[in-house]
Amino acid sequence: MATVYQCRDLILERDVAIKIMSRGMEARRFQDEIAGLTKIRSKHVVQIYDVIIEDGQIGIVQEFINGLDLFDPRFNPKTTDEILRILWQIASGIADIHHMGLIHRDIKPNNMKIDHEGILKIFDFGLSRPDGPRAETVGFVGTIGFAAPEQYNGIGQFTNAVDVYAFGATALYLLSGKILSLTEQNDINSKLENYFKNLNFIIPNEVIEIIKRCFAIQAQDRPNINEVRDLLAKFLLFDRHKALVVMGSKVQYLDCMNKKINLRYQEISSVSIEYNSLDFIVSSVSGDFYVNNGRVFPGFILPGACVLTFGAPELRHKRAYVTFDLSHPEVVV
Repeated sequence: MATVYQCRDLILERDVAIKIMSRGMEARRFQDEIAGLTKIRSKHVVQIYDVIIEDGQIGIVQEFINGLDLFDPRFNPKTTDEILRILWQIASGIADIHHMGLIHRDIKPNNMKIDHEGILKIFDFGLSRPDGPRAETVGFVGTIGFAAPEQYNGIGQFTNAVDVYAFGATALYLLSGKILSLTEQNDINSKLENYFKNLNFIIPNEVIEIIKRCFAIQAQDRPNINEVRDLLAKFLLFDRHKALVVMGSKVQYLDCMNKKINLRYQEISSVSIEYNSLDFIVSSVSGDFYVNNGRVFPGFILPGACVLTFGAPELRHKRAYVTFDLSHPEVVV
């Protein structure tokens, strides 16, 4: 579709990549790529600087990423934390793309690179489409092994769930070195079970299960990419969360150093809350206890910030209220 040249911007003194459309190629695809890239501002998407037109050819001047793509044999993550950070960055980039109302449509390991600072960047928006009525195709468009089942239908609409499927396929490749063939895609459930039994990393079961869901045959059964990103972030922030609990004049903290607190209000009700390094969970309840006006029971996961209430509504002013605030640590890459 195009040729990419590494060039030097003499005015701003920086390396850039200039992507020149091949003669005879459909200009609409290049225009779609330009429209897509100019919309997105993301740490994990390559940035467009300029568009040049000369002798009837179009060139896109964009950020030059002097790093390895994820198909390069020299790309070799060694630890679980490292591979989870890479998956989180991919999911974050796709989430930013979807937030701007775009579908990339060709997510795969060699359409992303790691720069010298360890930041992953997604590029090549030549097949991108706005999400909505224009998201339709005639004929197969995508990459076998990473394209979703609906992309093989030949004609019809698609949604941003195609990128979620491609994320799953990319994750499978990074974790196991395997790429699903077209035959394997038709018998995907049994193949996935075998592949996820022999991973190169020790991955939390919750992460494996959400990646498996990305391969759902029906697009509506796949998770939203934000759900994938947030789950990965939770494991990357293992033991780093902190909750502030204020009951009257008493202030308590829940974190990796103090993983359980017990709260009691007179003889009306009591509750125990535990931090399991990932979530803050109600472990036991006695009497009438509510979170944000909803009654809860053991096993309830507390949201990021909420009000804990002791006593049933009919007690009115005799009820006690406790504030629960959760810090929001960020994944650092």
